[in-house]
Amino acid sequence: LTPVAVCEDAPQAELVAKWKAAGKKVMLSFGGAGMGGSWDGLNDCWEHCFGKEEHLAQQLANIAGTQGFDGIDIDYLYYYEDGQRNTSFSKGAQAQTFLKETTLKLREKLPAGSLVTHSPADSDLVKGTGYFEVMREVAASVDFIMP
Repeated sequence: LTPVAVCEDAPQAELVAKWKAAGKKVMLSFGGAGMGGSWDGLNDCWEHCFGKEEHLAQQLANIAGTQGFDGIDIDYLYYYEDGQRNTSFSKGAQAQTFLKETTLKLREKLPAGSLVTHSPADSDLVKGTGYFEVMREVAASVDFIMP
């Protein structure tokens, strides 16, 4: 994995400090629709992260620490089950392992008091789905979910 780009490819220390001074928590969001969404299947960027949870978590923790973020939000909107939405996606187990291990490794690597959150699509948190089950497994390591 190459280093993760930040806003305008430059840290925004003044903006982070301003928000924190106003009493706001400032999170680093990793992912989002630009990494690939399960509604269109046109982008598989997430798949390049599968199996690289240790390195990714360390990179994200380093960025959060260096730039003074209060935590990290995992904004995973991609497939997490084989054949999801009638597609040929076949890396469900890898996706679920990625979600679980990245969450646990972020909790381990971030300083005490840091936030670890997830921002899945509402439809992904239905009881019985793979994402729901992953969230049950890592619940102790997640501060909150922002659907």
